[in-house]
Amino acid sequence: MTFGTGNDLFGLPNSKLRDDNGFTASLRVAAELSDGDRQKLRINVSEQMIAERGGLDRVDEGRVNASWERFLGASAEQGLSIGWTLGVDVIGNLGGSEVQDWAHRSLGISRRRLIGRGVNELQYRYPGGYDVLALVGGLAKIVHPLAGGWSLREGVEGLVGVGTGVFSELHPFVAIGFATRYIDLELREGAGIYETNIRSLTMRGGYVTGVLQNQPSARITLAGPRWLGSFVSFEWELNHGDSHQHVGEILVGKRF
Repeated sequence: MTFGTGNDLFGLPNSKLRDDNGFTASLRVAAELSDGDRQKLRINVSEQMIAERGGLDRVDEGRVNASWERFLGASAEQGLSIGWTLGVDVIGNLGGSEVQDWAHRSLGISRRRLIGRGVNELQYRYPGGYDVLALVGGLAKIVHPLAGGWSLREGVEGLVGVGTGVFSELHPFVAIGFATRYIDLELREGAGIYETNIRSLTMRGGYVTGVLQNQPSARITLAGPRWLGSFVSFEWELNHGDSHQHVGEILVGKRF
């Protein structure tokens, strides 16, 4: 079981940081079942809050999906793995503005409020109605073991959504990884391209479509004692579609 939150608060210096624009915050909960070295099933529920840069529009993107991955090599750390994803994407007012306003007031991480004025006014204008898409995706990945716990990882991930609108994304990547009993580190050089006809997703600060973009990322996961079964993960990435914004995500989980 994993709980996570992402925020531009965790971005890099000299990026558009703490401005509550673009892909400003996210929430995530996931559960994963695995039989060890052969396959795993993951159920994921997430909400991504997208706020207009230089305006007051916003939209929430909520996803519920199930992902299955099958390891065809000797183990999950060696050889080819393939997978698929099925889910639902809901785009509209999912309460993200209220959640963000509460976090700003309770945690003091920003001066922007729904009752603010001028530069302190939080984006609040949602599009009318909702878009609902059925999602289908796939994954192919190869892991090449190197010496001393290091490995070379490469692959491609893709997703297509069809319903009241259409959405698609494709992500080829190559990465260097290091794994031990207590630490898993991955430095990834990836790319992403998006297409959609849902106008609210392409507001300033949202998805940029039709352009193959550089999307590097880094992730480190620290495991607790075996008897506790807990882990903490931090991931940083160059954010979706906005080449000037970096976003970090903190995940806390427990294995049963």
